[in-house]
Amino acid sequence: MKWEISDSFCHSAQTASSDESELKQAVLAAADYAFDLLDENIEDDSMFCLFDWDFAKQRLLIAVTDPSKNKFAKHTVELTLSGYAGHIADKDDQQEQIHLWLHNYITTAAVFLQFSLVAAISADGDSSNSILM
Repeated sequence: MKWEISDSFCHSAQTASSDESELKQAVLAAADYAFDLLDENIEDDSMFCLFDWDFAKQRLLIAVTDPSKNKFAKHTVELTLSGYAGHIADKDDQQEQIHLWLHNYITTAAVFLQFSLVAAISADGDSSNSILM
């Protein structure tokens, strides 16, 4: 996957695939990429690794945040899945599948487990309604 980095340290990539295994692989690769940035991203008040699925943009955002989940650390990771609706069109089903993939993955992700972060997932940028993973 080719990652582009903006001036504001947003690392972004996209895939147009609608194949489930390729979508899952892209999501897990984005998580790995974000986990590789944890050394640079952890601050004194870091508490959450927040995964946010934005249905309208078909975009997964991964960010380290403070306890309020409003202040993001320096680096964020965004993955756009433009072909995801070709696999699953329903908003809730998309969110549930992303949640499942990430939940199962982070339980064994050695790099993530080195840090004392709480994993949470939210939808459409509403971090106040996040769910702990």
